[in-house]
Amino acid sequence: MLKKVFAFIVVVLTVFAISFQYSRKWENSFFVEPLSRLNTQEKIIALTFDDGPSRERTVPLLELLKKYNVKATFFMVGEKIKEHPEIAKQVYEEGHTIGNHSYDHSRLIFKRPSFIRNQIEKTDELIQSLGQTKVELFRPPYSSKFLVLPYYLSKKEKTLVTGSYDPPSQYLSPLPKEEVAKEVSKNLSSGSIIYLHDGKESDGKAFVETVEQIILSAQNEGYEFVAL
Repeated sequence: MLKKVFAFIVVVLTVFAISFQYSRKWENSFFVEPLSRLNTQEKIIALTFDDGPSRERTVPLLELLKKYNVKATFFMVGEKIKEHPEIAKQVYEEGHTIGNHSYDHSRLIFKRPSFIRNQIEKTDELIQSLGQTKVELFRPPYSSKFLVLPYYLSKKEKTLVTGSYDPPSQYLSPLPKEEVAKEVSKNLSSGSIIYLHDGKESDGKAFVETVEQIILSAQNEGYEFVAL
């Protein structure tokens, strides 16, 4: 009997481990199909910005996007919207798409359904208060998604957004703008969804110059930018 119980536990743990590893890939999820890249063969790509808004990065970034007539998608954190409502509203008023990135950037795995619901609903309400009536896009903090979160999103008919490339050098400090821009440029292809972060209150000038290099390089290669 003890051997059967042990074997059952081993099987359960193995299935759990395999399922968890499966869900870690950006293109995989249970219950919903993640939007990890645009379904197109045309030279169209999307810039996405996480963790904002912030005064140091988002404000000059909006000026840059306007200069090049680029529309982007901003995955905002609820606490940051409360901190900078005027900046968040400017993002909406300038024609960019706003997506939900949770209320306080908690990792939404192994959490109670009520916790996940609260994180999403509070942020949805804040985004709607800016004027955007529908909040259809949700990007999980750290791209973590396992069972409860995607099930909730499927029931609410929301799109789970991940991406196709997240330049590793963008997490260094100070921000190595040339390296980040090169990493992105080398990894562009039709339908790419690029992760960038405007939520930090540091390296604002270097960040905007990085995005400008990415835009110019992509445009020189014939790419066009779209919001999700």
